[in-house]
Amino acid sequence: MGVTGSGGAATNEGDDSESSSLLLTPKNTPNKIPKDSFHLAYAIYFTLGAGYLLPWNAFITAVDYFSYLYPEASVDRVFEVVYMLVGLVGLLFVVAYVHKSDSFIRINVGLALFVVSLLVVPVMDVAYIKGRTGMYDGFYVTVVAVALSSVVDALVQGGIIRGCRGAAGEVYAGCCCRNCSFRYYSELL
Repeated sequence: MGVTGSGGAATNEGDDSESSSLLLTPKNTPNKIPKDSFHLAYAIYFTLGAGYLLPWNAFITAVDYFSYLYPEASVDRVFEVVYMLVGLVGLLFVVAYVHKSDSFIRINVGLALFVVSLLVVPVMDVAYIKGRTGMYDGFYVTVVAVALSSVVDALVQGGIIRGCRGAAGEVYAGCCCRNCSFRYYSELL
């Protein structure tokens, strides 16, 4: 591996293709991002980014309801600790095995499990709890649903952000992250 001089050529003799492939500048890299004339891809990434925040917002917004059903439990604290700890473990798992899995599978499996985690609580309420307070078996199932939504949040976020950053470029990665501030301000209204 040679050192590049001021003229851009390697200073030592021999094939330097390995180091030149590692040191590509943006001028040498072809632009693979397709043109999005109708901003459809931007809208899709924005919607996907907002979608992976939906389960957490659904659980944390309904804290008053869960506090009514389970008066002896610190619902908001339990939800936050479970969501953050399980999400951290899930995110570490995604980082460790990102090269062994496909983003398409992570995103679609994650979105399907989001639906499961969001449907568990209302179905359980209709079939088992029926509005009665103090049924703590329902609380434990709800905490498991929060944990499940945290794990799949790590799967979906890892797939979407890595996918849009790697395949679509910085504009779409920023779009996925911008929806966090959009959702915050929309909840204030």
